[in-house]
Amino acid sequence: MEIQNVEQGKVIGNVGILDLRNATEVSVGDISRIGNVGAVLYSQETVGLMTRLNIGNVGSSMEVSPDAKIVTGQVVFHRDYFKGQVAPLDLVVAGPVVVNPDVPAEDIEKGLGELTVAGPLICPEHLLGTVQSKIRQLAGPTITYTAPSRVMVGRLVLDENTLRALDDGSELVIIGPLRLPQVLPNDLLEQKIQGLQVMGAIRCHEENVQIILDRLTDKSVKVRTIPAGFELVGRPLVLDNTLLESLPARSVYCTDRVQVDSDVDPSLLDDRLEALVSEDIVICPVALRSVISRKCNMLQTRAVFYEGELWVVDGETDLPASRFDYLEGKATLVVLGELTIDPEVDPQVLAHRLAKVHNLGVVRCTPEQMGAIQARLGLSDGDLEDSTQAEAPEGGMGNVGYLAL
Repeated sequence: MEIQNVEQGKVIGNVGILDLRNATEVSVGDISRIGNVGAVLYSQETVGLMTRLNIGNVGSSMEVSPDAKIVTGQVVFHRDYFKGQVAPLDLVVAGPVVVNPDVPAEDIEKGLGELTVAGPLICPEHLLGTVQSKIRQLAGPTITYTAPSRVMVGRLVLDENTLRALDDGSELVIIGPLRLPQVLPNDLLEQKIQGLQVMGAIRCHEENVQIILDRLTDKSVKVRTIPAGFELVGRPLVLDNTLLESLPARSVYCTDRVQVDSDVDPSLLDDRLEALVSEDIVICPVALRSVISRKCNMLQTRAVFYEGELWVVDGETDLPASRFDYLEGKATLVVLGELTIDPEVDPQVLAHRLAKVHNLGVVRCTPEQMGAIQARLGLSDGDLEDSTQAEAPEGGMGNVGYLAL
């Protein structure tokens, strides 16, 4: 049976796991398009249906038993995980699998049938062979650790209280980023941490970086260093005259964007701020360009210098035609989220009233408006989408974590 009426079929957004194990020609026949898919699961009987579907990017595809259990997210094999298992468990995991060191090898032998993993496998060295013998497919790295290690999945924020709570000579396996927001006592770091395996980036202060590097088992891990004497700010920062007057540190390291208000006094900014680092973006009035350029390493800083009124889009926002009725002069538009421009906005208005458009997110507009936006583009790391193209006809579906057809 051929798939008919492709243009009239259902459109489905992005899918985390697309389960085709029990799919049929009928169940896929009215689908015209599917967005990006993290993992496609299929059986021997349904493998041919994959070529019948118009799918975007696919992270991985796996042949899986029709009776396998599907789990999205982290799975931890602990001592009692397989207790009471009547028959071997076929398991498909979209996420990390962590094997604790206290799991009896015989429990894995008897309780686990086939294991399919779309994610990392974190396993103690003495159980690796047993687990690997059960793996049907692994779409992710294998990370081994010695039995005394402490395994943590997700971001670890290591402050002094957390550090003191660790056992002396701890070996840490961190499946995610590691953050040291404070300058920690180096003697305490040496006492508490013996080894570090990190599957993610590390951010720490310059005062501690050598101790961290010495304990890393993988020296290729990205380490971002906060220079000595800098105050860490872990949120978006808006610099106005009031904040500058009470700024606790003259050197600031911000993990998020930094925005300088248009009414900031140049001499106050020059006097109160000695140095500025932003991992994200610096948004500053064009009149303060020379001052802020002396505070940042402009070769390493992504900066926007705006004129007129500043419009920052963070999140999902609509831009109606009436917004320009209350605009005096021009505006600089910075899109960090998703902006939809009302089709009623005249492209000539966009061309004449917007000084610049810096698109780091998504701008949806008509083809005529798109031409005006492109003519005003500054930074352009985002997407321009045609809003006249329907995203999904009636009966379609948005983004979904798990979908069985």
